[in-house]
Amino acid sequence: TAYNLISLPLEFYTSYTFEHKYHFSTQTVKDWFKDYLKSYLLSLSLAVPIMEGIYWAIRIFPLNWYLIVSIFTIFLTVLLSYLSPIWLTPLFFKLKKIEEDNELAQRLIRLCNRINTKVKGVYEINFSSKTTKANAYLSGLGNTRRIVIADNLLENFTLDEAEVVFAHELGHQVHKDLIKGIFWINLMYLGAFYFTSLILIKISFYLRYELSDISNFPAFALSMVVIIFLGGIPLNFYFRKREWNADKFALKITQKGDAFITSMAKFTNRDLADAYPYPLIEFLFYTHPSIGKRINYAQNFKKKIGLKCKKIIL
Repeated sequence: TAYNLISLPLEFYTSYTFEHKYHFSTQTVKDWFKDYLKSYLLSLSLAVPIMEGIYWAIRIFPLNWYLIVSIFTIFLTVLLSYLSPIWLTPLFFKLKKIEEDNELAQRLIRLCNRINTKVKGVYEINFSSKTTKANAYLSGLGNTRRIVIADNLLENFTLDEAEVVFAHELGHQVHKDLIKGIFWINLMYLGAFYFTSLILIKISFYLRYELSDISNFPAFALSMVVIIFLGGIPLNFYFRKREWNADKFALKITQKGDAFITSMAKFTNRDLADAYPYPLIEFLFYTHPSIGKRINYAQNFKKKIGLKCKKIIL
C-alpha cells in the first residue's frame, strides 16, 4: 500500500498524462482512477496470499521452499491464463460476440478450422473506451479459448489487415508458444527462487535471524528483481524468435504480404512506435522484433513464397 501511494503520481503521469499528451488515451480522470483502484485491489488480493504462501513454504521447507513455490507458480500461471477471458478481461473491458455471418468472423473461423483449433467464437473488445491502440489475439485455454478483436482494429484496419494480424496470433497457437512460454517463464522463476534461497541463507547466517523472518523481504524482493531482469534477457531473445516464426506463419497461411506490411505500418504510426530502436535496447528489453525489421522480413520473404509486397519506408 505504501509503495502504491508513493508510485501513484508517476503511474498517473505515465499512463494518463503522457498517454493523453500523444492522444493515445481516451479515458477521463475518473475512469482512470476506477481502473487503477481495480488493478490495485486485484493485485492486493493476489499478492497477499502469494507472499503468505511463500513465507509459509520457507518456514515448513527451509531448504526446498523454492521447489514448492515454483510448482505453485506454474499452477497459478495456467489458472490465470484459463480465467483471463471470463474473469480478468471483463473487469476492465466489455466483450461483445460478433455474429457468425460477419465476413471477418467467417475468415478468422476458417483460419482456425484450417489448423484444427476450436474457439468459443469471435468477440469484439471495446479498446476505444480506454485507448486508440489496436490488437487482435487468442485468449484463454481449452474451453475458454476465443478470438478477441479490438474495436479500434475493426474500425481502422482493412479486412485483409485484420486477418493477417490475427493469423500472426494463430501462429503462436500452431507452434504452442503459450505452453512453451509458460514453461520457460516458470523455469526462469525456478532459477530466480533457487538463487534467492541461497542469498537468503547467507544473509540469515551473517545477520543471525530466522530464514523465514519478514526482515528478509527487502533482500528477497531485490534478489528476485535482479535475477528476473538478467533471466529476461535470454528469454526475450527466445520470444523474438517465436515472433519471427509467427510472422512467417501469417504470411504463408494468408498469402497477404501487402496487408501484413500495411498493418505493421499502421501499428507504428498509430502507436508512435520506434520502427528501428537502438540495437542494445531491442536486445535487452524487446519481446518482439522491431517493426522495421518485421516489415523488411516480409518484403524479403516474398522471394521465397512469391508474394507481392509493397515497399514501405518508415
